[in-house]
Amino acid sequence: MRFESSARMALVTALVTCPALLLPNVAAADDGEREVRRAGTCTASSTATIRLKADDGKIDVEFEVRTRSATKQWRVVLLHERRVAFQGQVKPRSGGRLIRLRRTLPDWFGKDTIVIRATGPGIETCRATATI
Repeated sequence: MRFESSARMALVTALVTCPALLLPNVAAADDGEREVRRAGTCTASSTATIRLKADDGKIDVEFEVRTRSATKQWRVVLLHERRVAFQGQVKPRSGGRLIRLRRTLPDWFGKDTIVIRATGPGIETCRATATI
């Protein structure tokens, strides 16, 4: 009889304590800010990265392409949920080896998928996709 009582008390204590331990993590995760970083793919020796940061109803998008040699401008298309959000030319920075695109998009309900495709001089193409 005594064992049953102590086992029951341990079960009640565990059930009460476990949700209390999870509450601080839920509060920290629900601060309204999320960030995602992904590597892209390129057809030549360049490297591409995409960073999405959602906060307060907007998504900050940063896309970078690093090349080994100095280049001219790149043609970039940014899709937000399969809709064209930006299309244009992006000029290089840092001695012609860094192409960077920054845009702010609305944060729609649910998950947002961003796809960016950049075409450089010649035949090089870079692509990056991220969902937030």
